[in-house]
Amino acid sequence: MNMKKKISVCLASAILSVSAISMQSQAQGLDLDQLLNLVKKGQAQDNKEHNARIKRFLADKKQQESLLLKEQAERNRLEQLSADKEAEFAANETQLAQQQERLTERLGSLKELFGVLQQVAGDSKGIFEASIISSQVPGREQFLADLIIKAGSSSELPSIAELEKLWFEMQREMTYSGKIARYKTDVVLPTGDTVAKDVVRVGSFNAISDGQYLVYDFEAKKLVELASQPGARYNGSAAELETATAGITGFWIDPSRGQLLKIKGQSATLSERIDQGGVVGYIILGLALVGILLACYRMLVLSAEAARIRKQMNTEEVQEDNVLGRVMSVYNKHKGTDVETLELHLAEAISAEIPKLTRGINWIKIISVVAPLLGLLGTVTGMIDVFETMSLFGTGDPKLMAGGISQALITTVLGLVAAIPCVFLHTMANNKSKELIFVLDERATGILARKAEALQGVKSMPEAA
Repeated sequence: MNMKKKISVCLASAILSVSAISMQSQAQGLDLDQLLNLVKKGQAQDNKEHNARIKRFLADKKQQESLLLKEQAERNRLEQLSADKEAEFAANETQLAQQQERLTERLGSLKELFGVLQQVAGDSKGIFEASIISSQVPGREQFLADLIIKAGSSSELPSIAELEKLWFEMQREMTYSGKIARYKTDVVLPTGDTVAKDVVRVGSFNAISDGQYLVYDFEAKKLVELASQPGARYNGSAAELETATAGITGFWIDPSRGQLLKIKGQSATLSERIDQGGVVGYIILGLALVGILLACYRMLVLSAEAARIRKQMNTEEVQEDNVLGRVMSVYNKHKGTDVETLELHLAEAISAEIPKLTRGINWIKIISVVAPLLGLLGTVTGMIDVFETMSLFGTGDPKLMAGGISQALITTVLGLVAAIPCVFLHTMANNKSKELIFVLDERATGILARKAEALQGVKSMPEAA
């Protein structure tokens, strides 16, 4: 079939060549002899090119057959190598299984021991990573990590020295947790800078430096100074402990190893609480200050007046620098009148003195009533803000509602804080003024009684005569 195709191709090419020569001879005006010569030359040229192509094809065929034989030989070699490796792998697996079984038999109870060792080392590693003692004794975690890997490996066993070191590290952790130590280590400041500082460690609970509390960052493996300290109440004892050399010193211990200190540092101060009350809170505090100052002033005035009244009661000389003296001066001016007239004059004098004794006291009472109402006003406005925030942003983020809730609660507290002392001081000032008014009434009643007795004695003397 291939030969037929080749003959067809040759015939076609010959026909095309003859056609091309015929067209060329016609174009040039050649005769038949010249045309025959041209055909012979073209046929010879075609045979030459055809023979050259056949030679090249045969040469390429031999080269391809050589390459094929070479690749077949390589394939056979690789197949044999694969078979050998598979046999070797099967033999190694069998031997490995035998050796593993032999190792398991020889380990016996040691296998359980290494399992417990791995568990204990893992628990200890977790404790050491979060322990503040690691700032004084670094590098323990890496040893435990290596020991855990070795205890879980079937090709390498932990040594006795490593087991003893594990016991030593556990014992050292327990011993150091009950001691106060001083050492120098790197401390990360709130600014992000790392500075070498002298540190005082209190067991496994807290560490302080320069009177500031520190916490241990197990990721950075460094002590970090708290950005928000818990306050002077706690930092003062920390500074005392840091400078102490002997004796007993009080110190606040955080059993949560820094979490409570962070929460305490984040809690709002007194000024921040007052700021949360807003404008209403400042108005309440202003009223409270006015009420307290007014009450203190009235108490001082009434106490001074009471002292002058006691002095007047111990002498017969009338002194008009006190209310009792002024009432007695009215009596001296009108003691020649009858009892009814004298009573009216004394009542008039006492009525004129009462406003001086009760001046400003009602304002204290008003402030004690208005302050809780203002607190209620702040509560209402704060809750309005909360509901507006909820309507705009929903309830997904509580921080958005914190401002309104803080104002609602703080203004209520401020209103009560202002009202309670104002009520107390109003009661004291009111009672003090009532005591002085009672003294005036008592003295006026005594004067009238003596006056009536004197007039009654004068009337009875003529009858006896």
